Amino acid sequence: MPIKLIIKKDSASFLDPNDSFAEKKQELEYRIDPLTGDMGLVKDLRFTAPPKPDLTGIIAKSRSVCPFCPDQAEKKTPKFIPAFLRQGRIKVGEATLFPNLNPYNPYSAVAVVCRQHHVGLTEFTTPMLADAFLAGREYLKTVSAYDSKAVYCGIMWNYFPPANSSQIHPHMQPFAARFAMRYHQKLLVSSKRYLQNRHVNYWEELIQQETKQQKRYIGKIGRTVWLASFVPRSYQMDVRVVFRKKNTVMSLSDKDLRDFSEGLTRLFRYMDDQNYYSFNLFLYSGLTGDDSFWTQARIIQRGPLPFVIEISDAGNAALLGDTYLAIRSPEYVAEGLRRYFS
Repeated sequence: MPIKLIIKKDSASFLDPNDSFAEKKQELEYRIDPLTGDMGLVKDLRFTAPPKPDLTGIIAKSRSVCPFCPDQAEKKTPKFIPAFLRQGRIKVGEATLFPNLNPYNPYSAVAVVCRQHHVGLTEFTTPMLADAFLAGREYLKTVSAYDSKAVYCGIMWNYFPPANSSQIHPHMQPFAARFAMRYHQKLLVSSKRYLQNRHVNYWEELIQQETKQQKRYIGKIGRTVWLASFVPRSYQMDVRVVFRKKNTVMSLSDKDLRDFSEGLTRLFRYMDDQNYYSFNLFLYSGLTGDDSFWTQARIIQRGPLPFVIEISDAGNAALLGDTYLAIRSPEYVAEGLRRYFS
């Protein structure tokens, strides 16, 4: 039985001042995530992308006080305690990983991606990204050996201030804890329930169905399958990447992380062409020995909305109503992204 993707349609009527107050009807499309029950409202408005902002000022200002640049990093970034990691920091290529000075979890690290202070979206390379993810994987393996109860882990990345990043210098945040964040937990619990009730892996079914329908399917590189999320959590772009048959970040091979990094460079080219310049990324790990959830990432576009005045993309409906508004349909996003993965 196929996964049922629930869409509830409604409409709103009004007298339009832009058309001599003629009566107009606007269609509304509410979507329900078939696994988690999350709700979203899709209004395919397709506004013209706003011009890219001039970032030179904020980049120059941030460089003078950046603790992640090579001339400051050794003095201003912390080291791990010897009992956890004797060498103090993890280094892979240009990537350097160390403890977070303001931890969000018992095990919270920062992985500086490269030496360069500002890296534009189209300047990221596959090796550069892969080294940072490899450093994150090594850190999570170290945590696992050090504390067997810290099984809920992943890697986060906030890129540029609209995504809540306090530093321009590109950096990721690997973490591990003894309990999962709310949405992460929802994914794990719902995936396990689906496997128990249906005797099939939800993510395998989803990939097969989306690949066949070609509505939200974007492409695949190695084990990574790229999809536009059925219920977006961002106004303009929400992409999900599933690592087929890989249950934890620690189980990802070097090739898996290179393939993921290669896909990100393609996604970043698309984003740059759309004049997007900021994003959030979350790489959710599953649990060792649990095959109900496959490790996956979610990448959402961040930035002010394209109206006369710049307004936040975090509104009441999402923050207090748990209902996410999208002004570009996932099907439209997938159609535009496919050529970058062909």
